[in-house]
Amino acid sequence: MAIEREPGCLEPGDVFRDWLAGVLADRLPEHDGDVRVYRIEPASHVVCRYEFVGTGVSVIGKFFGAPQGANTRYDPDAAMKNEYDRLRRASGWIPVPGALATNSRFHSVLVTGYVSGPTIRELLAAGASLYDPLTGVAHLLRRLHDNTRTSCDREREFAYFHKVLDQNALPAPLRERFNRLLGAWWHSTRISRDEGCMVHGDATPANYLYDGGVWAIDFEGARDHAHPVRDPGILAAELKASHGNTRAEDYIGHLLWHYSRGEEEFRRHTADLPFFMALGYLRIARLPWRAAERDWLLQEAEACLAAGPE
Repeated sequence: MAIEREPGCLEPGDVFRDWLAGVLADRLPEHDGDVRVYRIEPASHVVCRYEFVGTGVSVIGKFFGAPQGANTRYDPDAAMKNEYDRLRRASGWIPVPGALATNSRFHSVLVTGYVSGPTIRELLAAGASLYDPLTGVAHLLRRLHDNTRTSCDREREFAYFHKVLDQNALPAPLRERFNRLLGAWWHSTRISRDEGCMVHGDATPANYLYDGGVWAIDFEGARDHAHPVRDPGILAAELKASHGNTRAEDYIGHLLWHYSRGEEEFRRHTADLPFFMALGYLRIARLPWRAAERDWLLQEAEACLAAGPE
């Protein structure tokens, strides 16, 4: 669950505070007050909310030059510009925070608008019903995918799967079982080259906000020429891992039904879903878990692949 911590405030004369005020000059003419800073954790980079005191205006700063996760081998400026461009592009079709500015001088910061409201993960933790939020997520993903239709880079989808397997550092016999199962999928007709689009790429419950409508955040992992079922599949694995069996299966069916256009498409997406749910479980398994929890995730991933192509 995301937590905001208040490490301090920025006063007029602070270089970063004054740059932010300039970015928002049309909304905050001649603002000369303090800016409260709230650190948002956990996050893959330093992420802060900046609140302009007395105005009701907040923005988010994401610092690509200050990574907090395991991945530190990347070009922060390129990552900053990529997410800025992805947000600007996606904003034509779905609700996303506005991409406001970038600045390489301040640890490659991306500044976006701030959207209040709980994430799907927070609703899940609170035991709230997810049917309406998941309907919104399904429709949001469908609009994104429909408006970015292209071919699917099938080789890259399988290469990404193998990369995530590598990151899990599996024992040789288990890795070989995964390799055989992936081979069966590769030689099947599933994961069609004819179905491609831009995917959100990190479809976790933490990256969708619900305030009566759904907003998508964090487009760092967005990719073109990906398979559209990747997003619902990863989200389905997250729901199952967080919510257990029966209720999660209801939610997954609900999500996929509202994502699909009729029964025939629902059946086709259902056939592709196990591949991407397996990928979702393996993504989760990379995190530090107790042995029993990690074993469960790996078993679920293997079972999804084994359910396999026809």
